[in-house]
Amino acid sequence: MPFTTYALGDVHGRADLLDGLLGAIEDDARASGTEPRILFLGDIVDRGPGSRAAMDLVCRTLERWPLSRLILGNHDMWFRDFMTSDQVDEARFDRWLMRVGGYQTMESYGLLSANSHAQAAATFRVTYPRHLQALQEADGIVIDGVFAYVHAGIDPTRPITDQEPKTLTMIREGFLDHDGPLPRVIVHGHTVTRSLMPEVSSWRIAIDTGAYGSGRLTCLAVSEDERILHFMFATAEGGHVGITRQDAFT
Repeated sequence: MPFTTYALGDVHGRADLLDGLLGAIEDDARASGTEPRILFLGDIVDRGPGSRAAMDLVCRTLERWPLSRLILGNHDMWFRDFMTSDQVDEARFDRWLMRVGGYQTMESYGLLSANSHAQAAATFRVTYPRHLQALQEADGIVIDGVFAYVHAGIDPTRPITDQEPKTLTMIREGFLDHDGPLPRVIVHGHTVTRSLMPEVSSWRIAIDTGAYGSGRLTCLAVSEDERILHFMFATAEGGHVGITRQDAFT
């Protein structure tokens, strides 16, 4: 069966938006007679209130539509690393908790009552093995014809197949301000767009529309023959999630 790729921007704990968008994607793919291949561009967790529920949705999607992939974001990486280590840098752990949304993630998993970081990590590993597996098996980048899908971006000075993991999850300077061609059209998140809408240039398509703050989660639909089809949005509206679609260039 032919497939349509749906690249989703940073979820950041907005399971409500993700749930609505996944339902709309299923309807969209069914209408076109294709199988959905969903590429989560990372940062599933932190900041928003529903990180555990969002990871549940990711895992179900990976199982239901095996062409789908989770791409590792920096927040996912931090969470994974903290939950797989019995001893951590406590100052770094506290910064994650209090400054970048880790508290909300721990709360959603019911881990705030643990007596120690080690106990919280052990509880997570026992209780949520599928979530841990998904985080450990996440891709750094998916290269697909003229497109490459990644969380943060790439280092333009290096071959696309020889990128540092930290670059793929963290880069801004040197990528966002790069003036010139890139080896692929890079579809990425990580940096919230100024317009809170997807932003398209010759070599980049940025789809992090700040879901945790703006209430708008974005995906880009690309056909198997690599035509950009449209954008889809899940937007929080008065306690409900609305779905809209915006046609794109071909």
